[in-house]
Amino acid sequence: MVGPGREPGLPALPLTVGCSKLSSTTSATLFRMFSAPITIRQADRGDVLELVRVRRRMYEDMRYSDAAALEAMSSLTAEYLNRAVADGSFRAWLACDGDRVIAAGAVLITAWPAHPYDLECRRATILNVYTEPGYRRRGIARQVIETMISWCKQQGLARLTLHASEDGRRLYESLGFEPSNEMQLNLRESMPDR
Repeated sequence: MVGPGREPGLPALPLTVGCSKLSSTTSATLFRMFSAPITIRQADRGDVLELVRVRRRMYEDMRYSDAAALEAMSSLTAEYLNRAVADGSFRAWLACDGDRVIAAGAVLITAWPAHPYDLECRRATILNVYTEPGYRRRGIARQVIETMISWCKQQGLARLTLHASEDGRRLYESLGFEPSNEMQLNLRESMPDR
């Protein structure tokens, strides 16, 4: 971890920066693009409401406007995240400018049968990558995604998948993501209004 006034390679001391208490045991990346450093840290159970807020903002930015559907999604997501963050199947990282969460991303770990090329019985999917509008095009989402990729490599995962928005496709391709052979079938007669 690199902190204010620290050189890379020196031991990290516990410190409080922005929206988290960082220590040498917390995954964090600090980089300077603004007047204060932007911090990236792994989310914990205390961040569930912030993770829900970010997910809702992501859908609002994709022009989903049905307030009742967004509220129901938020409520159900909070219940899910309370369990999934606790059991480690949902890992998320938050980028903070001071006390404000300005970007986030998550990795969903699911049980999955082994493949000949991957003997881990789990699969990793990136989702909920979002950056607040005023912070876009500054490399913050790239830092969040690179942090998630690094974590997945450390966990011995063989592959990462994601569903790219049109806005995010170039970024993902620049990080080495490639189109795959996945297809989908909508099982409902109509998709919800946006």
